[in-house]
Amino acid sequence: MAVRDETNFLIEVKKALMIPETDTFADSEISLHIASCVSLLISIGVSEDVARSDNALVKGLILIYVKTFYGFKNDGSVKELPSNFDLLVKQLALTEGDHVS
Repeated sequence: MAVRDETNFLIEVKKALMIPETDTFADSEISLHIASCVSLLISIGVSEDVARSDNALVKGLILIYVKTFYGFKNDGSVKELPSNFDLLVKQLALTEGDHVS
């Protein structure tokens, strides 16, 4: 499975957030959200290889995750992930989870 190119993926995520590639003010926050989603995927049973891969479903889940939490202001309200995120995560865990040989 192809490993995701983190630099190009950061640019892709920034485009989804409508942030110009040349603006770097939020790169560390966006990268933190990406890493948090990868950690979440690994914690629910997705293999690390898949969680760090160029898999389209993984990339889509990371985009949903980042778009949900990027720029969130901590005003006491809770921002929840869309319900389809949970469904897609379960699908990924069932199809691409750790396989014991």
